[in-house]
Amino acid sequence: MLMKRLSLILVLAAALTFAFSGVAYANMAIHGGYLEDTDACAGCHRAHTSFADVGWTDSAGNDHASALLISDAVNTSEFCYACHGDDAPGASTNVLMGVYDAGPSGSTTATIGDIAGGVLIAYDTNSSYGATLNGGGFSAMPVDADAGTFKAASSSHNMDAGVNAPVWGYGAASSESTVDMTCTHCHDPHGSSNYRLLKDSLFTGAVTGGYTVADVPTPFVISAEEGYPLGGWSKHEAGQAEMVDYRPNYTTAEYAQLPGAPDAGKNLSGWCAGCHEVYNTVSAGSSSTYNYDLMGPDAPAGATALGSNDYHRHATNWTLVNGDGTLGAALNTQIVLTDVLPLELRGALSDDDTARADFRAGSANWEYTDYMGCLTCHRAHGTSVEMTGWAEAYMDTNANGDWVPVLQSQPTTNGVDPAFSSAILRADNRGVCERCHNK
Repeated sequence: MLMKRLSLILVLAAALTFAFSGVAYANMAIHGGYLEDTDACAGCHRAHTSFADVGWTDSAGNDHASALLISDAVNTSEFCYACHGDDAPGASTNVLMGVYDAGPSGSTTATIGDIAGGVLIAYDTNSSYGATLNGGGFSAMPVDADAGTFKAASSSHNMDAGVNAPVWGYGAASSESTVDMTCTHCHDPHGSSNYRLLKDSLFTGAVTGGYTVADVPTPFVISAEEGYPLGGWSKHEAGQAEMVDYRPNYTTAEYAQLPGAPDAGKNLSGWCAGCHEVYNTVSAGSSSTYNYDLMGPDAPAGATALGSNDYHRHATNWTLVNGDGTLGAALNTQIVLTDVLPLELRGALSDDDTARADFRAGSANWEYTDYMGCLTCHRAHGTSVEMTGWAEAYMDTNANGDWVPVLQSQPTTNGVDPAFSSAILRADNRGVCERCHNK
């Protein structure tokens, strides 16, 4: 397992473990539901004595010198890893290694520390200790967490890499925009109206949730988890009350969609398309036109460059009924339902939690009317799957100057061009295709 550098970051993480008296729930903990006289601000910030050089960006995109963080972290991700990293106290969700590595889970409670007579920490989740996080891991994924064996990530959203990476499908006609991502490009550490602290407004300017002037949440992404507030996360006392009944599941995907109009299109896939904008383009031919010259292979002399072409994409944010051959739809073979590929519970959810309870019972209860989205095939953080054979082919021109796929001469297990990446997929090679198409 990775070793973290010893610094005051670890002191911060240890402090956060004991910081929350009163309602000290692991369910979101420091992230949101702040009371009027909250102590949570002091868990991360100091108004006059911060010595971290990590800056922040306001809602208008303006950079500021200091976020007043209380550590010697050199960037935002390092600060987050103080709790969410490897061998780090403060959070059970080790996103660096992609594992739920602390607990206990279920309804067990534990008294931790001896602050003010002992602080009762209620670790009350529906997660499984030692299991892979739904989002995967940025650096590795567990093979057998109990044995301490992990496999390096083959692809991930790069965090604070120091160099800009492509935002595939960004913009109206280009995938060439790049960004050096941080955790806070996607998550709001102070809370949001959305599932998993997904931001209410993205760096692209896309609005993906928020609150009315009366602090009523207007979420973009919700969950089928037990006790999840379908109207989105409230602020202040109301938000704390919602957290008490919430049982997150960090190791089994329980995604959901908001009901129809006026919320059609508000879901995980729609949220991802806030940055990967072209992926949400729909045309009569189900294609999107964009240019990937910057990341694509160079055209051999005399050949036609791949350049700007119509790229056809698999339909997303639709129900599996579209592929149920028994109903006369596109596929002739019945879809294989598997927990490797998590679906999103269809809309019209009920506050009585009945529909969500059925959905949570397992893949045997999945319906063809449930939705496939971006996270049906991909992980949000990272994956350790391998690409071999045709799954790592590259494009080249033949004697006639036509572009054709060519097998790699040496195994690299990296994936196809243009990025030769495993594309944060959930299964080796093109297992995400076969599990549905069953050919």
